[in-house]
Amino acid sequence: MKAILIDCRVNQGYVTSLAEMRNLLDTLEIEVAYTAYTNLKDPNKVAYVGKGFLASCVQYAKAYDVDIVVFNNDLSPLQIRNLSDAFGLEVFDRSMIIIKIFEMRANTKEAKLQVEIAALRYNQTRLVESTANYDQMTSGGAGGATNRGSGEKMINVRRSQIRALIHRKEQELEEIVSNREKLRNKRKKNLPVVAIVGYTNAGKSTLMNRLIGLTDNVKKDTILEENRLFATLSTTTRYIKTDKHYPFLITDTVGFISNLPTSLIKAFRSTLEEIKEADLIVEVADISDENFLEQIHITNKTIADIAKDKPIVYIYNKVDQFKGKLLPMPLDDELIVSLHDETYLPQVLDLIDKALSFYYYEVTLNIPYEKSDDFYKLKNEEAISSYKEDEKGYVVEAKIARTMYAYYKDYISSFENEKEE
Repeated sequence: MKAILIDCRVNQGYVTSLAEMRNLLDTLEIEVAYTAYTNLKDPNKVAYVGKGFLASCVQYAKAYDVDIVVFNNDLSPLQIRNLSDAFGLEVFDRSMIIIKIFEMRANTKEAKLQVEIAALRYNQTRLVESTANYDQMTSGGAGGATNRGSGEKMINVRRSQIRALIHRKEQELEEIVSNREKLRNKRKKNLPVVAIVGYTNAGKSTLMNRLIGLTDNVKKDTILEENRLFATLSTTTRYIKTDKHYPFLITDTVGFISNLPTSLIKAFRSTLEEIKEADLIVEVADISDENFLEQIHITNKTIADIAKDKPIVYIYNKVDQFKGKLLPMPLDDELIVSLHDETYLPQVLDLIDKALSFYYYEVTLNIPYEKSDDFYKLKNEEAISSYKEDEKGYVVEAKIARTMYAYYKDYISSFENEKEE
């Protein structure tokens, strides 16, 4: 399928990346035959663009024999209808392209429901009945009541049907979310939860798979890792445990993108709730992208209400692809890495472990041999930095959950960090 891509820069504000839109279209296997650009002071209410520019775009669409027209902007229902009439082709705006990718990527019942709700909300706000003639509405009786035209009545009926369908699907989704919350609470126990967030294709799934690969004594159940936008829409949680670092649960979340449709943000609210339940947020950014600072801003803006007062650390990925002259100097809560290079992984774990220090105590414990069950409980559930055996038992340098202080207090001989009362 071929398309003409139209990019309108309005008031010279932040420009939605054309490369990003090309990647979106590539994901849908849509070839961009021609790209047209224009600057607008204000969008035209009727057709978004001016008559002269529209006429030239229509000629380009015919010359390149395209199948569809794509705007790298969001359009109103009236604009879509008028543009479709002008081109004689189907016209897609940015939001619809993103929704179509989400429809393609959704492979779990939850993700499918979320996308269906988003598509329904999108269509609900864009109902334009082309056969409705609003000029033919007639006045009523002496009271001056107005009789609505049949076209408007059809729209209202359809809107009512969509509202009912959205409600039914939201109830189905709520049941899934409720079941997942019960499972999460059962699974969490004394483990901190780390949520990965970031722009789509920044390397979130790569980070998760690298950490899964380092985890001891578990099945290496990795997640889909693909160099495409929105490679996965499903929320995935894995247990991460390595030597010397406190164990944690890590959850991947849906990737963000500039101007993510409001309907999608609302639909994926249940998925984003995983961020709300997290103890730490790890934000992954693609430092090789010239717009990576803007992408961080978009991500932070999206999660602002959900992640209030949550600690955040930043992992700037793809340093191997960085083409700038000067790398930014990382702060204490930042790290510049290439997640495809395993030599960076200890630094990543150190960063996460340090950020989770509010969750655990570093202690020295003396566990008698007759209490060896507690030593193995400690080894399986907490983090042992090192240990040795003497004539009485195990001398252990460990990190224990603060909630487990009462359980281990009789064995504690010293603190490396002061215990909070």
